[in-house]
Amino acid sequence: MKVFTLGGGFVAAHLPYPVVNEKFEISEKLIDTFLDFQKPDVIVNCIGKTGRPNVDWCENNQSETANANIALPIVLARACEKRGIHLVHVGSGCIFFGESPNTTLVKDGDGAHTKDLGWKENDFANPKSFYSKTKYACDLAIGSMKNVSVLRIRMPISDKNTQRNFINKVKGYKQVIDIPNSVTFMDDLVRAIDWTISKQKIGVYHVVNPNPLSAAKVMQEYQKYIPDHSFEIIDELQLDKLTTAKRSNCILNSDKLRDEGFFMTPSEEALKKCMEKYIKNI
Repeated sequence: MKVFTLGGGFVAAHLPYPVVNEKFEISEKLIDTFLDFQKPDVIVNCIGKTGRPNVDWCENNQSETANANIALPIVLARACEKRGIHLVHVGSGCIFFGESPNTTLVKDGDGAHTKDLGWKENDFANPKSFYSKTKYACDLAIGSMKNVSVLRIRMPISDKNTQRNFINKVKGYKQVIDIPNSVTFMDDLVRAIDWTISKQKIGVYHVVNPNPLSAAKVMQEYQKYIPDHSFEIIDELQLDKLTTAKRSNCILNSDKLRDEGFFMTPSEEALKKCMEKYIKNI
């Protein structure tokens, strides 16, 4: 099949498909012309504003953020639908905040406690930052279209030495949190996108690795190779005082992906393999 990746950012750099890094305007005519000329079978949309150096930028640049994260994907999805083109859209799990409504009671040596089973694809989100609100708005608009796959990812981790890599981001902070969060290792995301295309999967999927990790856990793995690296663990209230946009801390449920036959690598196993490669790349 003829597959193209749109966008020249962090996610797009990991994909094996030809990259079209054009400055798309929100114009049906321009997008129609592009699709009619290229005649793709599949478009993987990685265009989006996440903010530089972080999502605080989106709070102060709301028009640009909304155009890239809502308006453009909607126009693109409609144009692809007319032509029978499969659109794989890279979404975000940061649309969820806090504990999910899906819990169970677990008994262990310390007694009984509640375990968070994670937010499911059809749960109503509760985004806090403007960035997260735009990503959820897009999901609501295109997530049920018959030609669209939305793959929600969280805290992408890669062995590439780039500033958009979660490892690079976190190691630049002197203070990090030790709150479990779902993560997506890029090697598994690449496999998941290929699976989505080959199996012609439609709908919304949470593409996260089994078992959450924390920023502190990632840095502890980093310290095994760089023992001089130091950091302080802070709580969520302290973090809120340091940021403009409220940061999402959540666990996503990826049972749907597993039940349909795709298996992500367990997080701790993926972290060890990824960090070993990452250290070689720096």
